[in-house]
Amino acid sequence: MFALYVRDGEGVAAQATLQVDLRCTAEWFFDAAPDICPFEEALTGPGAEQHFERGVMLWVGPEDRVYVLFDDAQGPLWTAFADEWNQGEPASDPALDPPAGLQQPVRGFGLVWREEPHVRARLGWATAPEQAYETALQRTSHYRYPVLYIRALDGGVWQLGPNGGSWTFLPTSE
Repeated sequence: MFALYVRDGEGVAAQATLQVDLRCTAEWFFDAAPDICPFEEALTGPGAEQHFERGVMLWVGPEDRVYVLFDDAQGPLWTAFADEWNQGEPASDPALDPPAGLQQPVRGFGLVWREEPHVRARLGWATAPEQAYETALQRTSHYRYPVLYIRALDGGVWQLGPNGGSWTFLPTSE
């Protein structure tokens, strides 16, 4: 809603209002979408998800990024890394022996986990193997502090708040 207020030299006032309906140029990839427009169409493509003792790792192929979500109370609550693992490089470190029932992450997740000691310390060991799926990613159109939305393995959505400050899992609405 826009409003215009004017006053002439004799103090006579007038006002007018105009309502303008704005339309998003892109649609959200999920139903429980926020009340703001997405910045752009969803990036879709291959993804992977792996759960850990104290968090989750997500790979978003269209961005070639690994997102790390931590379950502890330390900040940041999530962070992201470029996926620098390449086919032909070691997938894991045979010198690392996980406790019974747990696993060492491999490939891109493993590279981040092995080379970023704070990530390994905060996440712990993987509780299951990584699983591949078709993912999507979109950001809100907030200029300075966008919120990210990433499709999860089970069809839910990971909502990542600005600057690593928060994350929430939004389950499917079925």
